[in-house]
Amino acid sequence: MPSRPKLREIVAVLEKLYGKPAPFPSNDPWELILRENASYLVDDATREEVFRSLKARIGVSPEAILDAPPERLVEAIRKGGMRPPMRADKLVEAAELARETGLAELRKLAKEGGPEARKVLKRFPGIGEPGADKLLLAAGSAVTLAPDSNGLRVLVRLGYAKDDANYAKTYRAAAEAVAPELPDERAWLIAAHQLLRRHGQETCRRSEPRCEVCPLAKGCEFARES
Repeated sequence: MPSRPKLREIVAVLEKLYGKPAPFPSNDPWELILRENASYLVDDATREEVFRSLKARIGVSPEAILDAPPERLVEAIRKGGMRPPMRADKLVEAAELARETGLAELRKLAKEGGPEARKVLKRFPGIGEPGADKLLLAAGSAVTLAPDSNGLRVLVRLGYAKDDANYAKTYRAAAEAVAPELPDERAWLIAAHQLLRRHGQETCRRSEPRCEVCPLAKGCEFARES
């Protein structure tokens, strides 16, 4: 039975397939929190368009968001997917927490990392454990892949963890399994995150996965059993 390839090999194969990935749109935790909450289930280009709309029409400081009339805030992020009023409410909640914490302190915590930073970041809407990991990765204070749901699905199917009904449990299991293979190289980790995410979106899809064209299929438990 073929063994699972090492993570560096996996990432190299995916980079050959998809090309050099784009970096994160920002390393600022507040800007990434806003992007996460302003849009829902949209592609990256739309997410950036919505963020630019918010920045131009409302502003991205906590004070600007809190001072904005609700209808204007909703209109600024309308193109970001389902339920614009709900997304606007999440932005207001995030802005209240950011004002309470202070943006300077939020950025300082993200750069320092550690348990206190994770605790504070996880208070924000839309930012659970995976989101906190991604913010710390972006800030350069954590050695982690911080896989989103698409990237996590790839890791699970390659055998890094068992799929569990409890998403948090699956995430933690995969994070622990892959940790020994992670280099302390921020740029490489971000590239790996982005490539795994894209592979999960385009090839290793939740439904109708394209195992027949996947270059990782020979070392993939899921493909062998399908």
